[in-house]
Amino acid sequence: MFVLNDTSDASPKIIERWALRGGIPFLAVEVSFDRTICNAPHSRRLALDLAARAAPQGALFTTDADTMVGKGWIDKGLRLLSEGYDLICEDVLLDEAELSALPAQVREVGDAERAYLGLCERLWRHWTRGRVSTLAFRPSGASLVMKTSSYLRLGGLPTPPVGEDRALCDAMLGAGFAVKAMENFGTRTSARLAGRALGGCGDALAERVLSADPECDSRLKPVWLLHDEATLWMEIFGGTSRGFHARSKTRAPMTFSAVQRELRIARKLAASYGLGNA
Repeated sequence: MFVLNDTSDASPKIIERWALRGGIPFLAVEVSFDRTICNAPHSRRLALDLAARAAPQGALFTTDADTMVGKGWIDKGLRLLSEGYDLICEDVLLDEAELSALPAQVREVGDAERAYLGLCERLWRHWTRGRVSTLAFRPSGASLVMKTSSYLRLGGLPTPPVGEDRALCDAMLGAGFAVKAMENFGTRTSARLAGRALGGCGDALAERVLSADPECDSRLKPVWLLHDEATLWMEIFGGTSRGFHARSKTRAPMTFSAVQRELRIARKLAASYGLGNA
């Protein structure tokens, strides 16, 4: 199922030749959306809705045109769905050759984000004694796998202007579906700076090239806030919750320098708790 949104290149012919050569049944939809919905979320929603009608008892896999999925992507996804998960999220990495051609800071920001998120996950499990689910998922529209039945029960893909992948993951979790985070299926996406989606990966990479202190993943939070939230969860489990502490939780996304600072704090804490190789 291919949705070719507002494109004038040779994609339709390339897709047709590929499908006919492999004997693969396919549908390619060429569409021009109204400017108010001319974005990736609506294109992905259309593709998933059509695919769900074609395979209502099957599985849905979605990726992007600038992405190469990992070897065995479908087999691995089907195996995990058979284990009872409703949605599989992959934290997709950038194409190595393209990433290497960008300034070193782009890689450094990504590495710091992943290192910090990993440490926060360890601290979160320590502070909540493993009684609370995974701290944070990093879903990417470049690699999502889900049961069609779960997708239909959810009511379809959310369509914010950007970030439909995260919105889908949040909606699945909120509805009580089982979500599995996979660090690396082997899927790689382009590190191009000129993306078509405003606020998408291309814009984020461009900022990491041009800014001296670029913003990082909006779901990252300072260690003190992570501890506050863990404390609240444990109070809820113990029936003694008094709500968050009085300190305001409103904040802008953390910058690269802030993540580096918090990473140092998290490493010291994790080491003090004996949480493996921090």
